Amino acid sequence: MEHPVLTMDGISKEFPGVKALSNVHFELYPGEVHALMGENGAGKSTLMKILSGVYPATEGVIRLKGKEVAFGSPLDAQKQGVSIIHQEFNLFSNLSAAENIFIDRPEMTGKLGRIRWSKLYDEAQRLVDSVGGGEIDVRREVRHLGVHSQQVIEIAKALSFQADVLIMDEPSAALPENEVQKMFDVVKRLKAQGVAIVYVSHRMKEIFEIADKVTVLRDGAKIDTRRIGEVTEQSLIQMMVGKEVNQLYPDRDQKPSEERVLEVRQLSLDASRAVSFELRKGEILGLFGVPGSGSHTIAERLFGLKRGTGDILVNGAAVRIRRPGDAKAKRIAYVPPDRHRQGIIKPMSIRQNLSLPLLPELSKGPLLDQKRIKQMSRDYMDKLRIKAPNDQQSVDFLSGGNQQKVVIGKWLAAHPEILILEEPTRGVDVGAKAEIYGIIHRLAQEGLSILLISSEMPEVIGLSDRILVLYKGELVHEFARGEADQEQLLSRASHPRATEGDSL
Repeated sequence: MEHPVLTMDGISKEFPGVKALSNVHFELYPGEVHALMGENGAGKSTLMKILSGVYPATEGVIRLKGKEVAFGSPLDAQKQGVSIIHQEFNLFSNLSAAENIFIDRPEMTGKLGRIRWSKLYDEAQRLVDSVGGGEIDVRREVRHLGVHSQQVIEIAKALSFQADVLIMDEPSAALPENEVQKMFDVVKRLKAQGVAIVYVSHRMKEIFEIADKVTVLRDGAKIDTRRIGEVTEQSLIQMMVGKEVNQLYPDRDQKPSEERVLEVRQLSLDASRAVSFELRKGEILGLFGVPGSGSHTIAERLFGLKRGTGDILVNGAAVRIRRPGDAKAKRIAYVPPDRHRQGIIKPMSIRQNLSLPLLPELSKGPLLDQKRIKQMSRDYMDKLRIKAPNDQQSVDFLSGGNQQKVVIGKWLAAHPEILILEEPTRGVDVGAKAEIYGIIHRLAQEGLSILLISSEMPEVIGLSDRILVLYKGELVHEFARGEADQEQLLSRASHPRATEGDSL
């Protein structure tokens, strides 16, 4: 019988006042893709940080190829055969792919510390080729490479340490939908080479397509390990949240008004591309396109983060939006795609983050009205069901789903008429997704007009009243609610219009 390449036995981890993991057992076999799932806060990240040498375990033993090991640092773990590829790539954009793969590696230097460039390029190209990246020129600077190619470079860097175990943390999060299959092909190549892969993801579809086994954690404890053929999406969700989530997307039983809240006329995306569309009161308008299609630029233009030409009308009146303050004055709010860099200030408390857009309104002369701030903060914690001991909790210690609720809450407190949501559930678990979808649905029912920009096709299809499809900066098709499936949506977003009648 084949022996596991990795065994984590009785792993527990305690932080001051918190037990993050309790007696977790995890096994991984050569050539296996083992999915690790659980809600945010379930313990996945802590377990992987212990495995990759970031944290020591409080209790428990790690065995690699039958030998007990201890990792003092991530570099120590890499040298012993355990590498991790993070959701956000750790690459130097101004260095070549080859330099990134072998950065600070003594074996690539000769006498007097000179880099052996020929060896560096040859070895880097061999590694990249071994995972199906033969089209990549390893001499090119990383900033000139696409997202998938950058991911291949990260994988090649991990394999350069002779990795027996590869941890892939949300590997598709940075990829457009049409690049995910290429990533799966790379994973299959690694399996064939005998590399054991821990695949951490919230995306159910991927788990069923690529994984051999799945382990579910909840509240720091292991719930079960199953072969992928023994579980369904519903049974996995039930294991993760401890209850049934019967319906992810709420029923849209109320049609939006015909009243136009936002009209966009020839809004420039660059020197040669412009779009026109309208958003109605109480409508969820989906905007879908692969990266580079222009959807992100539309959000930036509407919120004053990027300037250009074209007309924007709010409630029938022309407005000039040159900066976010102008958008806010016209009751337009924007939840950006990267909450860590653009949405929250991590060291600050929930109360401080929620009040940031409203400081002028929450002031009494030169002083802040602390009583109003406290009441507003508690109101939105209750309304959005933000889980924390109190509103003085630093957002850095919240789960991804609760952090996202804080980002949404701080803009809802400004009482917008138009809410731009870009990637509203990126990096949150299925339970938090269901809650956020419920919030979006309720806001539309209350009359808020929502522009939903998302790379997750089920999300766009499940929430939107209408879907506008972008292709290279052009709106090429409109789907009414219930008309589109994922194949149709991706096809429209990946190719020019198929028929003459497709344009808006």
